[in-house]
Amino acid sequence: MRVGNIEIWPVYDGQFLFAQPRGLPAEGDPDFTLQHVNLTHDGLWVMDIGAFLVRTADRLLLIDAGAGPGTMERIGPKPFEGIEDADPALVDYNRRKGLQGEALEQAMAMVSKSEVRHGLLGENLQRLGIAREDITDVVLSHLHFDHIGWVSEHNEPYFPNATYRCERHDADFFLGEHAHDETFYRLVWNAKPASERLGPVMNRLEVWDRDTVVAPGVNAMFAPGHTPGSCLMVLSSGEERAMILGDTVHCPLELTDPDFSLMADMDQALADRTRAAIRREIEGGSVSVSSPHFPGLQFGRMLPGQGRRSWMFHANSD
Repeated sequence: MRVGNIEIWPVYDGQFLFAQPRGLPAEGDPDFTLQHVNLTHDGLWVMDIGAFLVRTADRLLLIDAGAGPGTMERIGPKPFEGIEDADPALVDYNRRKGLQGEALEQAMAMVSKSEVRHGLLGENLQRLGIAREDITDVVLSHLHFDHIGWVSEHNEPYFPNATYRCERHDADFFLGEHAHDETFYRLVWNAKPASERLGPVMNRLEVWDRDTVVAPGVNAMFAPGHTPGSCLMVLSSGEERAMILGDTVHCPLELTDPDFSLMADMDQALADRTRAAIRREIEGGSVSVSSPHFPGLQFGRMLPGQGRRSWMFHANSD
């Protein structure tokens, strides 16, 4: 895809599977055709994981960095029949969070259907003819494990010539003295915490505050709620614009239906306001947008309609 003089390529890394979220449109609803691509034959919700390669002027940026090296084998809790068969560490974690009785059973049942498979970003960059040494900037929309995974490997920077960049609020939250507890991600998906994944690149980590110009034609816009320092990227060249939304939006339905949310945000009310601002920005259908979790990492547009919005993916977005 091109935005004026800027070139953009989606880079697939893997996918999540979750229990089907509440509020999905029913079969026959105009939004069903759009969303059913996210569902497996047995009703699990599929969410792709990836990043975006952006060439602008003399810079080659990787926006987000997938979930990291892996084998595409299933990573997730061992399926269980009852609480007594579940991972004791995960049960204890949820109990320490205050869950008991039926609430605990429901939480564990949801988690038991969760899995992640990843590890393809490195080879997909190679298929694009990109060596890891070619990347000049790794720009992180936020610091959740599925966006920072290829920052390092074997305790070394994966992109040896890159500057690594993130927003200050997320750096403080995930890497500061009182860093956010990432035990859940480790227990469920065997994920490394941000401090460990970014440890090998701390001497080349540059932090911006709120909004900034990342590279020619690439602006980071502060969009908190999912995490304290979540940002989206605005790509502009001439009269053309596109947006890469990070995790401010996980799927198009969160844009077309204001009442739908995957409820994956740290500050739900603030995240809802952020999404409302994004809707206003793209309402007329002139701005192409995508996310590291959109199906196939495709770009699309939100189209105005009478009484309801609709969504259209670009046929040639890959």
